[in-house]
Amino acid sequence: MSERRPQAESWVEPGTHNEYPTSYLAYRRMREAQEKTPARHCGLGPNVDRYLARRWRGRAASDVDVVLTFRPGAPPRVQRIVVEVLRAIRRGRPAGDAIRHVARRFGLRHARARAFITAGIDCELRARHDPMAPIGGGPWSSSCVLGDWM
Repeated sequence: MSERRPQAESWVEPGTHNEYPTSYLAYRRMREAQEKTPARHCGLGPNVDRYLARRWRGRAASDVDVVLTFRPGAPPRVQRIVVEVLRAIRRGRPAGDAIRHVARRFGLRHARARAFITAGIDCELRARHDPMAPIGGGPWSSSCVLGDWM
């Protein structure tokens, strides 16, 4: 009769050659004890975390206005859809949810409503008028970052 050999006390992880115990509890303790690098933002310290959290909560002031206009010949139904979506966004609903909700009210799938909205509107970026700015120079002054892109 052959004698049963006791199971190995550990196993080696393929590829890394790290040795771990076969007991699950011992394995879990060993894995938890291994040092893991903290997330990138945690390595910067609590002061940086607080600064970033305060910064993200504040509203960003923009020097540019986004102007939406209807393309010539946009159907009145598309205009009503866009107006309803913008009204829902103004009330605090996320854009995707607003489009889905309005599309459902108009009897459309949300993908179809998005296609109608995209085909029916134009988007334009305009520099915000500063009453203290010198007169002249047109809507895009040389100090405007987007002026170089347009």
